[in-house]
Amino acid sequence: MKKSFTLKSSKSKPLNGIISVPSDKSISIRSLIISSLCIGNNKIFGLLESDDVINTLKVLRKLSIKIEKKNSFYEIYGQGGFFSNPTTNLNFGNSGTGVRLMTGLLSTSAVTATLTGDKSLSSRPMQRIIEPLNKMNISLSHKNGLLPLKVSNKQTKHIPINHTLEIGSAQVKSSILLAAFNIKGTTKIVEKIPSRDHTEIMLKHLGANLKKNGNVISLTSPNFLKPKDIIIPGDFSSAAFVIIAVLLSKNSHVKIKNVGLNFFRIGLLDVLKKMNAKIFIHNTNIINGEKVGDIEVISSNLTSANVRKEISPRLIDEYPILFVAASYASGVSKFYGLNELKVKESNRLKSMANALSQGGVKLKVNKDSIQIFGKESHEGGNYVITESDHRVAMSMLVFGLFSQKSIIIDDMNMIKTSFPGFQPIFQKLGAQIEFFQKF
Repeated sequence: MKKSFTLKSSKSKPLNGIISVPSDKSISIRSLIISSLCIGNNKIFGLLESDDVINTLKVLRKLSIKIEKKNSFYEIYGQGGFFSNPTTNLNFGNSGTGVRLMTGLLSTSAVTATLTGDKSLSSRPMQRIIEPLNKMNISLSHKNGLLPLKVSNKQTKHIPINHTLEIGSAQVKSSILLAAFNIKGTTKIVEKIPSRDHTEIMLKHLGANLKKNGNVISLTSPNFLKPKDIIIPGDFSSAAFVIIAVLLSKNSHVKIKNVGLNFFRIGLLDVLKKMNAKIFIHNTNIINGEKVGDIEVISSNLTSANVRKEISPRLIDEYPILFVAASYASGVSKFYGLNELKVKESNRLKSMANALSQGGVKLKVNKDSIQIFGKESHEGGNYVITESDHRVAMSMLVFGLFSQKSIIIDDMNMIKTSFPGFQPIFQKLGAQIEFFQKF
């Protein structure tokens, strides 16, 4: 019988060292998709080889986009937005970014395709992209707003739209922009709540006729994108786990090299600095339109936070690990506007509340908010049901570095969807995260 392993975390020594974290997942996925729109070959350096990214890469190959892995880069042979009909379904695994962006792009392309995903992705809402795409006169069938989604080439005339985004969602915004790439005219998006802008930055970097005026984004097509080298920075969302672990450790000091510092991704830093965190940014630079720099983190005595809903789009992926920080901070932390956490890989508000409370953390959960009563030590010792959510898994492993008893997660396999090398990177710094055989 094949042995099955998971991960276990226990009280650790101080964390020290200089590291790099895996490349940015969001930018990696976009670099593949948008490179396929170029006329000519793009070289992508530092592409994240995680499950979500590789699934998107495989989908593009099924659409007859040639992608070759070289020694130090991937080369994508762009076809200016022309794709072939796939012979099988396009399976994105767990990648919400991949499926939502490609739905937009393919919906106005001359292809017929069915987009699918795993059980978790198949339960996540797609109506948020279906509604604006329908306004573009697109033929799109679905399962009551869920996967599978089918785009059909019915030779209808697609039309540009003016669309107001009520929620802060980069995936919805990107889906609309990529659909507009194939529609003659100008599509405008009004963002009520600004969200991460990796798609706009990359489109503009490669020559798209894209403009931003306040909260209004406009894309005028047709566009002819020119190939340029793309260098992927380290993923801030992965760095977040290291940052919190170092802040909570005694006598710890870590530098994380070449991390993406996009304004719409680093809301966590703003919150942590208000919590008395010692975090410093060095060696900032702009690389293919994205701000990049080194992050220095030093042990800190964290205090409680009061986090309003307005900042949510800037730290939506970091809430699980921020909840861990709040659990060990002094005072009561309050987080508001968390509805979007309910439609991630799991209902993260529920998953994290259950895991933390079972580890001894006192908390109160309301409809879209949570209060966490922080203290210096928690009992831990629980077996965490991750709901197949990589961020819940990693957050609770960090929690276990400081709890009295070890934390064991039910599954480790999904961690590689975003943070391949999570365990060895933490071990390199001195954290006690080890393999544990399931029974």
